[in-house]
Amino acid sequence: MLLSNPLIYKTWKGINKNNIMETALIALNQEGAQVAGVIAEEIPASIFIKNEALHFLNGRADSHGFSKLSECVASIFNKYKRLVFIMSLGIVNRTIAPLIKDKHTDPAVVTLDESCRFVISTLSGHEGGANELTFIISSITGAEPVITTKTESDRNYIVGVGTKKGALKEDIIYAITEGCKMAGIATAKIRCIATAWAKKNEDGLLQAAEELSLHIRYIPKWMIEHYYNITPQAARSETAFKSIGVHGVSEPAAVLSGKNAQLVLPKTIFKKVTIAVAREILLFSRKSGYGLRDMVLILGGTTEGVCEAQRLDSESVPFYISTATEYGYNLFREKFGDRAVLENFNNNSLKRFITQRHIKRIIDCTHPYAQVITPLAQRVSAELDIEYIQKSRSTDVTDDLGYDKLIFVKSLDECVKKIIELKIRKPLFTTGSKDLGFIKQLAAYGINDVFVRVLPFENSISSCISNGVKPQNIIGMHGPFGAELNTAIIRQYGVDCLITKKTGKEGGFFEKASAAMECGIFIFVVEREG
Repeated sequence: MLLSNPLIYKTWKGINKNNIMETALIALNQEGAQVAGVIAEEIPASIFIKNEALHFLNGRADSHGFSKLSECVASIFNKYKRLVFIMSLGIVNRTIAPLIKDKHTDPAVVTLDESCRFVISTLSGHEGGANELTFIISSITGAEPVITTKTESDRNYIVGVGTKKGALKEDIIYAITEGCKMAGIATAKIRCIATAWAKKNEDGLLQAAEELSLHIRYIPKWMIEHYYNITPQAARSETAFKSIGVHGVSEPAAVLSGKNAQLVLPKTIFKKVTIAVAREILLFSRKSGYGLRDMVLILGGTTEGVCEAQRLDSESVPFYISTATEYGYNLFREKFGDRAVLENFNNNSLKRFITQRHIKRIIDCTHPYAQVITPLAQRVSAELDIEYIQKSRSTDVTDDLGYDKLIFVKSLDECVKKIIELKIRKPLFTTGSKDLGFIKQLAAYGINDVFVRVLPFENSISSCISNGVKPQNIIGMHGPFGAELNTAIIRQYGVDCLITKKTGKEGGFFEKASAAMECGIFIFVVEREG
């Protein structure tokens, strides 16, 4: 079944209704002639039909007959900007092969089967506009658009958009952006915008799509009606039904515009705009074993969090990655855009975030010493009945390095006592900017050259200064730190003891231990915070 109402495609750049040389429709038989006739009612085009089927067009002025396909195509190939073949792809490939020269000059070629199941971007997808033409033909016929260029293939999310009449471009862009944030995806992952046939003349929607560099697919009424017939559990809006005759736009449009598409963000209402996001479930997006509707919250703070986010991103699993520090947020935002969250969660805010963002799984990649967020996440996950997975780094540290100056302590308080007992004069603390009160305690015993290595941020530096660390003894650096750099720092400052937490391999413990052994100094390992 085809659309019955004319469409105005303002997004088809360069279309000129006064220039019939823009588009050619080529068909071989009665079925193809009928499809060509419907398309020509929607967009200006010349129709070329094999002589035997020409009479099915009832003498249309824009139709032309031909006896041999190859001769017809050769004569028009360089005269039209866009060619739509209504026949099998194999025939098209063999016919145009001798005529192809350069992607910058060849016309856009699209192939549509006579049953209107698939419309395929065949030649000059980007440069010639075949990808855009594919979406236009899809909107007219209901055929599934097939686009295989790399950029589009890497995107597997569709944003379904419903608008009230007169919705502004800015409102639509805001809704799409916020909807993507709620779905835990970057806008760069969107393949297209999908909406209903009834929205074809909405200027705000067209302008928003152009600004976001996205195609629009208009879904015919009969397809949306069928969606509600086979999806009885779908939410229904009586307001939408009274307005355009179907029970909704955003959810069916999103699902119908993708391959094996599943909603990851249900219908969400913004000002004059309704958004839904669907994710296509493709071969390599299945390998993780994640459920089709999973939305993941990664509790970050360590290198493991970044690795986990990169893994989910490669598998097209929607996620957020959170951190309680400005440093971590800036790092995550640079890598993952709007999926980064700066939040120091408490019980209520974590529950609210999980509920509003439809979180189905928490992956805890926080530091092993995170004494608040880990038990909080475990408790909230149990209360809300969502999955909790802990992937904190291993803190296993061997004590059989064969180094007699390797000392394990239970806390920073015990560490300070050992420093005083061993008459250490220049300790280097790499345990962070928190809990630096012991600096004054050491000063009381005449230990005034205490060095502290912290992240190069204002709050870290301020904490050091307020606790009595000399400005020249503050080492503001961002890791990772190799053994060579640790060794250089020890020698540069004449450090005689290095203090670290029990951070394990990923936390750089062995690089610190190697440097201490190289320089022959003590290394204290704090097994937990004091």
